Amino acid sequence: MTRKVKQKSHARRGHSKLETQRTIYQIKLSGWDLTWSLSLALPDNLRANDGHYDEHMVLTLRGEVLYPESFKYPEVECQFYADPLLMQDIAPPKGIGSMTASGTRLIVYIAVPRERIDALVGAADRLLALELNAIPLHYRRALVMSIHLGTEPEPDW
Repeated sequence: MTRKVKQKSHARRGHSKLETQRTIYQIKLSGWDLTWSLSLALPDNLRANDGHYDEHMVLTLRGEVLYPESFKYPEVECQFYADPLLMQDIAPPKGIGSMTASGTRLIVYIAVPRERIDALVGAADRLLALELNAIPLHYRRALVMSIHLGTEPEPDW
């Protein structure tokens, strides 16, 4: 008797695509730090925009997750880094940043155009609210799709 082989469907059954799901994280900000460095670029790392120098700037905002309530990773560290190549349309981006969970902390990395980082640093001591729109955490990692920063708490918090 011949046995018929049933072909598997390429669509996943019972699993929704993470790429279409979104989770909102509302974060109350409590502090910030700034790191900046300037150095000579290595000869094999010369970029057209930077020339012979390598500048590195990171604005770190700290806070606690208000929503979702009782979130497993209540502490947040969001790092905004100046990326001179961000606005060059090389390939379509999958997100504006990423996040990783470890211990009790959620660490978020967001690339910002170099021209905008100065405005963020100037407002850092007044920033009170951060809202992240991200793909749900999967193996403690996720892509961030959008952010919203505010100098006063959101009315629905």
